Amino acid sequence: METLMTRKQMSLALFAVLLWWASPLAQTINTITAQEKAQGWQLLFDGKTLNGWHSSAPPPPRGGGGGRGRAAGAPAQAPPTGQTGTPTPCVGSPKTSASATVPAGGSHWEVVDGLLTACGSPAGYLTSDRSYRNFVLSVEFRCSADTNSGVFVRSPQESGGYEVQIWRQQPAGYNTGAIVGTAKTARDYTFKPDDWNQLQVTADGDRIVVTLNGETTLDIHDTRFAEGHIRLQYQMYPIAFRNIKIRPLP
Repeated sequence: METLMTRKQMSLALFAVLLWWASPLAQTINTITAQEKAQGWQLLFDGKTLNGWHSSAPPPPRGGGGGRGRAAGAPAQAPPTGQTGTPTPCVGSPKTSASATVPAGGSHWEVVDGLLTACGSPAGYLTSDRSYRNFVLSVEFRCSADTNSGVFVRSPQESGGYEVQIWRQQPAGYNTGAIVGTAKTARDYTFKPDDWNQLQVTADGDRIVVTLNGETTLDIHDTRFAEGHIRLQYQMYPIAFRNIKIRPLP
């Protein structure tokens, strides 16, 4: 009887191990499986370099300091509470990281231990070199509960586009899973703080679908942006990205 129970326990343990190896968590990060390759997926981040990406500065404030913008000499308005965080120092070691060239006013991005991160100040974006029209984009991110970030798609001229929100309480109500200025979610969706989350954005013609950890947060139609770049947002909160993949659609 004891031997029989031991065999059953060993069989169950072996079955659990096999299931784990078959799960996405067991796959090597920042790679494309044979099945994904057959489905047309392309890797946008190799986990070692920032090839295919470049740092870009935030667009200038409306009015550019004149006209209808802030009057000359007037004090700058503080950003809304929670919009920007406290920046963390950059690693900067050539043995453990690779970094992007930083333009004037741009943010600093680097690869550390296979993860894509931003650090220091100021806030800014990491922008794809290529422009995309119709696609399925998959991104994994990890951050704290209070982080403000986002993933932009179809950003023409490296500004604008659809901003998929990563922020649990945006002042105007465009919370996590919403598209800022375009559509709010019907209810609140939360990401897992300090753990990995998967964000998927499908852009097919005028249809935009946003999925967070397997749950659809938005399914809308909008025609403002037909094509553009992908941008990762950094608001000086610690955040890491990995497994950035895209599957072009006809």
